Amino acid sequence: MSLKDTARTVAVLSTLHDAIGGQLKDAKRELEAGLKAAKAETGTQKISVSLAEGHDVGTVSLVQPKAAAAIADAEAFTAWVMANYDTEITRRFVTEVKPGFQKKILSEMTAAGTAEWADPETGVIHEVPGVTMQGRAAYTRLTVPDAGKDAIAQAWRTGALELPGVAAPAAVEASQGDGEAEKLRQRVAELEERDAWLSALEAAGLDNWQGVDVAREIHNGGES
Repeated sequence: MSLKDTARTVAVLSTLHDAIGGQLKDAKRELEAGLKAAKAETGTQKISVSLAEGHDVGTVSLVQPKAAAAIADAEAFTAWVMANYDTEITRRFVTEVKPGFQKKILSEMTAAGTAEWADPETGVIHEVPGVTMQGRAAYTRLTVPDAGKDAIAQAWRTGALELPGVAAPAAVEASQGDGEAEKLRQRVAELEERDAWLSALEAAGLDNWQGVDVAREIHNGGES
């Protein structure tokens, strides 16, 4: 596969992943809400998952985990442990740079491209110890504008996309439709056989049978 083909595959799959991912989240929320409502109304907590042909492929269950203990008031909990189980308390003195200041220093040095920092209040340039400028690995950035996303979605829906190892919806639908096509072929074969049998009856003189007139009335919507 060429580099351009690989880039196209990434662009298409990334766009579809974003679109499908959003729909999946919405569907999961709707399913969870539906199961909760079903449990409240009828006690139902499990339903089967079926394909269009009616075959069950799995189940979906509403799972209610047991309540878990969690610290809601850290100070109150610590005071209780200190009063009753003092040996379970660890005392230490911690010195650390405030996260906000550390982020500010590193961000400004990254923007300047050097491990030096200029104090904006004093103008003093500090050679900050313990900080080095580390190279960062290159990465790819995918940019697909809305028009491109629409074009990809349309091509996907119509089955016009050809991605190695990825089946387009048209191909999936075609495979799912094989069963219906086979049923249709069987029905056509039955009708052809019935037509051949009726033709044979007519050739044998069915028209002379006294019930033919009654049959015509029935066929035309009359009563027998």
